[in-house]
Amino acid sequence: MLLGLRRPLVFFRRGQLNSAIKLAEDMGFCGCPPDVITFNTLFRSMFEHGKYDEAIWFWKDQLRKGYPPYLISYTILLELVCKNCGIQRAMNAMEDLAFDGCHPDLVTFNSLINLICKRGNFEDVAMVVGGLMSHGLEPNAVTYNTLLHSFCIKGKWAEADDMLFIMKEASHPPTVVTYNILINSLCKYQILDRAIDVLHKMLNEGCSPDIVTYNTLLAAMCKVDMIEEALNILHSLRNNGYSLVVISYNTLIDGLAKKGEIKKAMVLFNEMVSDGITPDDITYGSLVMGFCKQDMVHEAVEMLQEMVKINCRIRGSTFTLVIQALCRNAKLDTAIEIVSIMVSRYSKPSKAVCTSLVRGVAASGMTDTATKLREVLIEHKILKEDS
Repeated sequence: MLLGLRRPLVFFRRGQLNSAIKLAEDMGFCGCPPDVITFNTLFRSMFEHGKYDEAIWFWKDQLRKGYPPYLISYTILLELVCKNCGIQRAMNAMEDLAFDGCHPDLVTFNSLINLICKRGNFEDVAMVVGGLMSHGLEPNAVTYNTLLHSFCIKGKWAEADDMLFIMKEASHPPTVVTYNILINSLCKYQILDRAIDVLHKMLNEGCSPDIVTYNTLLAAMCKVDMIEEALNILHSLRNNGYSLVVISYNTLIDGLAKKGEIKKAMVLFNEMVSDGITPDDITYGSLVMGFCKQDMVHEAVEMLQEMVKINCRIRGSTFTLVIQALCRNAKLDTAIEIVSIMVSRYSKPSKAVCTSLVRGVAASGMTDTATKLREVLIEHKILKEDS
C-alpha cells in the first residue's frame, strides 16, 4: 500500500504530471485511494504547470466519485487559486465546490484573509468576510488578530484602533495576543510612548501582560536609550514575583554593556544567577564586549575563560574583541594565548577576519605587536606568509 501512495510522487520528480494525475485517478480501483498528501502534492504541481482550471475540475471529479472532502486539501486548493488567479476567482470556486458537498469552515476563510492581507490587498477583505458570514460563520480571534497584524505592519494605526473597537463590540475582547501584536508593531516603528500607553490600557482592562509583552518593551527601550526606565520595569517585575527569563536579562545586560555601564550589567548578571536563571552565550558575550569597551581586559579574559570552562559557545567576534583589547593594552602574550585557545578549541577564524585584526592593530600604531600577532596566526596556519 505504501508503494502505491509513493508512486505519484515519483512521477512528480520526473516531471510527468499527466502520468501522476492518471495514476491518482486509478488508485481507488486498486484499493489504495489517494490521501490528503497525494491531493495536496497534485494541486501544487498542477498550479506550477499553470493548470488552474484543471485542478479545480480534478477536485470536483474526485468529490463526485465519493472521496472525502478533505478540508486541508480544499483550503490549499483555494489558497493556490487565490495566489494565482485572485480572490474573486477563489470565492467563485468556493461557491462552485459547495454544490459538490465541499464547504468551507472558519480555517478556510482565515487562511484566505491571511493570504490577501500579506499581499496588502485590504480592499478584498470585505469580500472574504462577507463570504464567511454568508456561510453562517462568525469571525473569531484569529480572524481579528490577522487583520490587526496586517494593519500594524503597514502602520495603519487608525484602522488598528478600529479593529480593537470592533472586537469589543463583537464579544471578542482583545487578548494578550492581540495587544502583543499591537505593542510589537508600535515598538518596531519606535512609537514607544504609545506602546507604553497600550500596556497601561491592558492593565486597566484586566488583561494581564505576559513575558512576551515585557520583553518586547524592554528591547525597544534599550534601543532608544531608555535603559534606566527598562531597569525600573525589570526590577518591578522581579520584586512582584514575576517569572523572568534569560532573554529578559540578556536584553538589559547587552544594552548596559553597549552603553559602557558594565558594573550595572554585572549587577544584573549576579541577580539572574541568584534567581536560578542560567546565563547563555549571549549573556557572556555581551559582558565580554562590555569589558572590552572599557579596556577591562583582565575581567574580559576571566569571563572568556569561564565560557571555555563551562563549554559555552563563543562567537568569533567575541574572540576578536578580546584580542583587540589585549593588543590595545600591550598584553600581547595573553592575546597570543587567546588566539591559541580560539584555534585549538573552536573553529578557525576566517582569513579576512584575522587580516583585518592585524591591520587594525598596526593602524593603531602598534606595528611590532601587529607583526608578532601575524606570526602567531601564520604559525597556526590561519594566515599565509604572503598574506
